Amino acid sequence: MLEDKNVKNDDMFFDEKAFLRKARLKSVLRIVLISLGITISIFILLFVIPEVVLQNQENRIDSFYPDLVKFSQPNTYAIPGESYNVRLFGRQKKYYLFRLIGNKPYPAGMITVDFDVWGGEQTKGSTFFCVNEPGINGSSDVFSKLSTVITEGAKKFLVPYAVPKLEFYHPSSNYEKIIREFDALENIPNDNLAEMAVSFKKPLTFDEIKAIIPEDLKLMWGAVSVFDDEDYEKNSYLSERLVGNPYLDNINGEKQFIIELERLSNIPSYHSKTLKRTVSYLEKNGIKYYGIVVVGRPESLMKLYSSQMISGAVLGLETRL
Repeated sequence: MLEDKNVKNDDMFFDEKAFLRKARLKSVLRIVLISLGITISIFILLFVIPEVVLQNQENRIDSFYPDLVKFSQPNTYAIPGESYNVRLFGRQKKYYLFRLIGNKPYPAGMITVDFDVWGGEQTKGSTFFCVNEPGINGSSDVFSKLSTVITEGAKKFLVPYAVPKLEFYHPSSNYEKIIREFDALENIPNDNLAEMAVSFKKPLTFDEIKAIIPEDLKLMWGAVSVFDDEDYEKNSYLSERLVGNPYLDNINGEKQFIIELERLSNIPSYHSKTLKRTVSYLEKNGIKYYGIVVVGRPESLMKLYSSQMISGAVLGLETRL
């Protein structure tokens, strides 16, 4: 009988309010934890994972883009710069360009690669312009002006440093005007060095180039034919899709050139398929050059003027020794 009385007393003293408060607290804590978990999951999905993927994409682009510049822009090298997010799943990476005049680097512009978490890299910033000269019959108060509308045969400059664009003329393509700037060498002091892009009247092997280029000129870069002559003849713009050998004057430079192109072709990128086609073409047809970049004193560059194999000659940067 005593036990029954105790049970009844415990039932009589059951604190329903405390129980409800405790249950309510547990419910609130459960909701808070669920909300916090959802918030963290959304944060990870929207920020952490995209950031990790973008960093991986940036590392992938860094692994091939500086070399891509070296093989596609005459005597030009790229150094990775800063990167910054431009949208939720997109980023841009800046590269600083330099050209070598002898052993001295000089700024040659900037290029930005835009990409997303899924790749899709796009190149921006390779803009150039020309200087439009007044016509012969123009009035005396008409001055030269800068223009992004490039007239045929105009000398081009790269932004933002107004660096001369090195151009080549493929012998199978047709041009209204071919630039030959040998006269400009007379205005350069002979204790200076200058770079010049010279084009040939027919594609040449490396040995044939060595036979016609003076020994006191340094070979910096060679524009390689990567299409058949018929393709260049039908589509002159192909001569502007440059593929070049930056190891031109190195021992086994052509072998190294092919090895590096093949390595780049195996890195997943927008350019992989084109690089594989280029490697296949060169292995089948061999390496021939329709132009080279040389660096030397003005008097040494002037020796090329009388060569029967030289067509175009575009003057680039110059500097004191």
